[in-house]
Amino acid sequence: MFELAVFDMAGTTINDRDEVYRVLREATEREGAKYTDEQFQQFMGTEKYYAIGKLLEIGGVEATPEIHDNAWAWFREELHRTYTENPPQPLPGIEQALETFRAEGMKVGLTTGFSREITDLILTKMGWQIGETIDASRAGDEVAQGRPEPDLIQLVMADVGVSDPTKVISVGDTSADVQSALKAGVTSVGVLTGHLTREDFQAEGAHLVVDSVAVLPQELKKQEN
Repeated sequence: MFELAVFDMAGTTINDRDEVYRVLREATEREGAKYTDEQFQQFMGTEKYYAIGKLLEIGGVEATPEIHDNAWAWFREELHRTYTENPPQPLPGIEQALETFRAEGMKVGLTTGFSREITDLILTKMGWQIGETIDASRAGDEVAQGRPEPDLIQLVMADVGVSDPTKVISVGDTSADVQSALKAGVTSVGVLTGHLTREDFQAEGAHLVVDSVAVLPQELKKQEN
């Protein structure tokens, strides 16, 4: 029986219309970076300041502190604008699934590559509160290393008092989500509501792949039987 379920945000529990990836790409391309879709996909799910620096570098731009910070400032401003004007929404069935987990005694945590500022904006717009919809949330700028490192998962575990990684599942839609879960020693669940296929997740080493978080409570029950 799992005691904690940790979920990614964009593409896993919320639908942001892929705005975060549009803005991330524009923030770097407007500084002159050029890269392939495959190169860009490597940084989906990672902490965004880090992602900007790496994409600038891969894109052939010397990421001086000034250029990096300019791109980061534009990213934050544009993402705040688009999320304020057209807020992300919970993916279908997500709130019911989270309610089911919490009713069964599991803790529910959120992790994200967003900054705390953007995370709080999204949670406020959706009306999700600590102690009601979720039990903890951690943002990319609250750890020394974001995904694909395990820091975010481990911090949520500490927040809710779960120390045994075998009692934790981590759910996400990107390669970085899978890698952080494996490094944390927890069960990795891939969801097909992002840009990866079932085969992609299996190649990454995910323990379980499901269509969406909405069906996860039922899928976990099948695994137990």
